[in-house]
Amino acid sequence: MIHLEDVHLKLGGPGGAVNILRGVDLSVESGEKVSVVGPSGSGKTTMLMVIAGLERPTSGLVRIAGVDLGALDEDGLALFRRDNMGIVFQNFHLVPTMTAIENVAIPSEFSGHDDAFDRARQSLESVGLGHRL
Repeated sequence: MIHLEDVHLKLGGPGGAVNILRGVDLSVESGEKVSVVGPSGSGKTTMLMVIAGLERPTSGLVRIAGVDLGALDEDGLALFRRDNMGIVFQNFHLVPTMTAIENVAIPSEFSGHDDAFDRARQSLESVGLGHRL
């Protein structure tokens, strides 16, 4: 489950502080599908970065699968992301000299999973990319 409660994010810029997120509340249950829509610059990507623990909010609560991300240090966040999240970026962050299955298997290999390529194959097939094997 994803739970955000009164999440704010203020960033400093050349023209002064900018409120990127202002009091965001969100609950997404396990298995639920949602879409995040809005105009460019409205904070969609920033909210996703906060949910992923890649950006820390100025204030508020971010809880993922029962874990308060604010209570984790940088190493704890990295381990949590490694073990619990899959992030799809707008731009592909792939190693160009590797195949699709090799790119997908990398995180599982770093996590010490013996079945990294089986997991990668299943993941690619589950999102309709089995033809990329």
